[in-house]
Amino acid sequence: MTITALLFIYSVIITSFLSIAVIRAEHYRILYQEAFYDSQSLERVRNFFKKIEPALKSLYPIVDSLNKKRGRPATDRRFQLRFIIWWKFFAPLPQQTAVNRFNSSPELRMILKAPPNPYTRSSLRRFLKDLGEENIVKMTAKLLGKLIKKKILDTSKVVLDSFPVYSYLNMQKCLRMPKFDVDFAKEFYQMLSLDNIATLFPKQHKRSAPLKDKLKVLIHQYLWDIPSDRLNHTYIFGKRPRRDILQLEKGWTTVVTYRSFVKLLKSLPNYSEVESTITKEVVRVLVLLGVKIENRDFTRLNDLRNVFHLSHRNKDPGITLNYCAAKDNHFIGRGGLMAVFPDLEIPFFSQITAKYKQNDHGVIEFLKALKQNFKGKLNDVTVYADSEFGSKTIKKFLLDNISSRLVIDNYGPSTSKSFFSTDDLNIRKTIERVIGRLEVNFSLEHPRLLGKDFVTIHTQLCVLCDLLLVLFNLYSGNYTSPHSLRDIRG
Repeated sequence: MTITALLFIYSVIITSFLSIAVIRAEHYRILYQEAFYDSQSLERVRNFFKKIEPALKSLYPIVDSLNKKRGRPATDRRFQLRFIIWWKFFAPLPQQTAVNRFNSSPELRMILKAPPNPYTRSSLRRFLKDLGEENIVKMTAKLLGKLIKKKILDTSKVVLDSFPVYSYLNMQKCLRMPKFDVDFAKEFYQMLSLDNIATLFPKQHKRSAPLKDKLKVLIHQYLWDIPSDRLNHTYIFGKRPRRDILQLEKGWTTVVTYRSFVKLLKSLPNYSEVESTITKEVVRVLVLLGVKIENRDFTRLNDLRNVFHLSHRNKDPGITLNYCAAKDNHFIGRGGLMAVFPDLEIPFFSQITAKYKQNDHGVIEFLKALKQNFKGKLNDVTVYADSEFGSKTIKKFLLDNISSRLVIDNYGPSTSKSFFSTDDLNIRKTIERVIGRLEVNFSLEHPRLLGKDFVTIHTQLCVLCDLLLVLFNLYSGNYTSPHSLRDIRG
């Protein structure tokens, strides 16, 4: 027998062995998952809710306040709070899957003290909507008060950071754009009249690019549903430029010029009028060119995205194309801001933003909400953050309203950054561990919900659950590992 034949037989045997090993491993994984959720494993659920009952009792008045005096009584609010906590801790699955698993287990229904009727996904969504961000923040403040009152938590230091929030939608579908017909686009821009719209803008600098050119680029982004400013710039001024098709008089080299124009546009006092006028002019030309427009009023620029196709992004309104430098990847979704006490590594406040890359306005709005909700717990604190929070505007707001000392690098080139001690830098890094732990334990960055309101509720629930996890371990006497899930999930 030749060496080649022996090698072939050897490779077949190895491949077969590996295939069998993978199949058996998957088999045991399924068995473990089934065992995890069987009636015997429910002892963990029972033990968990028994231990955190004192914490839950302090939260019940908040959910009781949601009950309405008139109309049909809602499903027991206290039970629904317990269901959400069980869902986050023991069944981090899509809503319907978690509801089905719950309804199929009489023992679990008994542990959570469920009403006799089966629970439904629509009831869960209604409860989440009624609960809202504000009430979850109140619950978080209530639990923090317990830790502060017992002098377990030191609140003299706060760490701030941002994190990405990925949309539950398929990214490739979200990036689909309608076909760009060159002949149609040439005719469209020839018929487009922007003279009246230009008069609605303040006078520009003589050396700036023509206003009409910027308007044409803006219309190109919305009408052909380009997901980002940079990609729009690339299509018009890139290797296969559409500059001549748009009939631009004078171009620009970077996307910054266009972004500055968009910022100016949205800051105009008559923005609504300008937006409506642009949209109506585009619709007028489209109708003349024989494009079938739905029988409804087009008043906003976003309405133009659905002229040539139905954008998949509409299923999750408000998501954008973002870039995360830390993970070196592009994603469709939103951004988030978080505040953490480095002592015990406890998160206590989070907020969703439109984009992952933060601006001064968004950060200051976050800080205002932080101060408003936790003003009694943030006195004379030291704030730690990276250079993303290092602009003069943000630093001034922190010093005037929240902090007595800042450990924040200056925003800008590395030559202008400050230098801090190793201990300060280590404290600042604690928030990265917190965000990573919340992602692993409660899928912080990957909510299985759509829409800003539900995504915001998801992130707030992750913060609340992490506090409940700490209380569970403290009630169990586990002071060395307050974030351990071992006694809960096994």
